[in-house]
Amino acid sequence: MSQRLAPPAASPSVPHGPGSGLWLAVYVVAVVYATLYPWSGWRTPGRWMFDFLSEPWPRWWTAFDVIVNVAGYLPIGLLLTAWLARRLSWPMLPAALLAGAAAIALSLELECLQALLPRRVPSRLDVLANGAGALAGALAATLAGRRRIERWPQALRTAMPLGPHAGPGLLLLAAWVLAQADPQPMAFATGDLLSAWPGSPGDPLPEWLSRWLLPVELEPFAEAAGVSMTVLAVGLLGRDLLRAPASAATWPVVLPVVAAVAIKSVASAAEAGSVGAFGWLAAGAQGGLLAGGVALLLLGWLDRRARLWLAAIALVAATVLFNLTPPNAYFLSMRAGGSGGAWLHFHALLRALALVWPYAALAWCAWRLRFAALGPRL
Repeated sequence: MSQRLAPPAASPSVPHGPGSGLWLAVYVVAVVYATLYPWSGWRTPGRWMFDFLSEPWPRWWTAFDVIVNVAGYLPIGLLLTAWLARRLSWPMLPAALLAGAAAIALSLELECLQALLPRRVPSRLDVLANGAGALAGALAATLAGRRRIERWPQALRTAMPLGPHAGPGLLLLAAWVLAQADPQPMAFATGDLLSAWPGSPGDPLPEWLSRWLLPVELEPFAEAAGVSMTVLAVGLLGRDLLRAPASAATWPVVLPVVAAVAIKSVASAAEAGSVGAFGWLAAGAQGGLLAGGVALLLLGWLDRRARLWLAAIALVAATVLFNLTPPNAYFLSMRAGGSGGAWLHFHALLRALALVWPYAALAWCAWRLRFAALGPRL
């Protein structure tokens, strides 16, 4: 008598984290945001949107603007070529040509949209510089070859003890480090909605909102607590990216904080001169860095699920504190005196990163907690 065998139980499915496509998508969104900033004052164009292509060359332009436009589109050409070659199984040359054409079309479309914004001026020089950068990136991907590009993720994973789903987490930490280049109300004050309040820097807040803010004399203590919890959360998120056998590694925990301190100091020096390089490092920030480092040492033994919960709680507490503390005089002076000229749109992108970062980090923690029970490799 034959016995019918039951099918094996299905193992829980594990989602695969996005690869280079995610980095490409995020980068394109950043380019679109910076190109169309400030996203206000939309109007009906008084002329054909393509008229700028036949206008004379702009009278005022700088080599810096051209270099920025070339460099800004180079990653698009490189990443899109690699993505098309891998996704569609195309040879590198057709993928490079399509990637270059798509990047030029994106640049042309964004320049046309600038005609709808009163504070932006479309220019064919920008389109040519963007196209040159995209084609240079596509050429670099073609010279590297498909096989070499496909080996990059595995080579990265071999060189660094990262887990199989570390890509979005690395992107999240890189965004936090990059956001520190813009002046903030307090050190590492991401998610601060007060800094995005409509109006000019230094304008008084509405009375109903001011009643919820902490007294000014508590600012050093609030900054110390917010910085310490931010350092703790960033360190725990960095450790979560590691494979289980490599959980004792310390560089993913320390490197983001060290890089953030360095970038913040360099940015402060660029804004206020070498004398003000460490103007952001007040007593509260110093105490917060020390307390956050000690907390990371003491809580490193926690398992992955506990670390993620603790990181989420620290992020919520730090964000609440940053939103309850009024902006200090140093921040207001930096906002009023800097962030202009050629860096205006770059600073706008950094402020957007700083504003949304803790909320994106909380979503990442929730996603990781959902699959933390599936195994140590996640």
